[in-house]
Amino acid sequence: MTGGEHARVTAHGDINAITIFPADRPVDVLHAWAALPDGVGFADAFGDVEVTLVFRPLGDLLPPGQPGGMSGAPD
Repeated sequence: MTGGEHARVTAHGDINAITIFPADRPVDVLHAWAALPDGVGFADAFGDVEVTLVFRPLGDLLPPGQPGGMSGAPD
């Protein structure tokens, strides 16, 4: 980790990510989490030292009990 890096939020279209660095304090992670837009949910995680949490729009996430595919139109 280079000096001065803190947890940060990046966006690519409708996909958002938080990258967490080893020296981050909990407050750094909370500030990054609070910067996420409304209407996104956790989708995936990557990394083992620097960790990236990926968030997608809630409508793109699989609802519980619907393995193997996207849900249809909202109820």
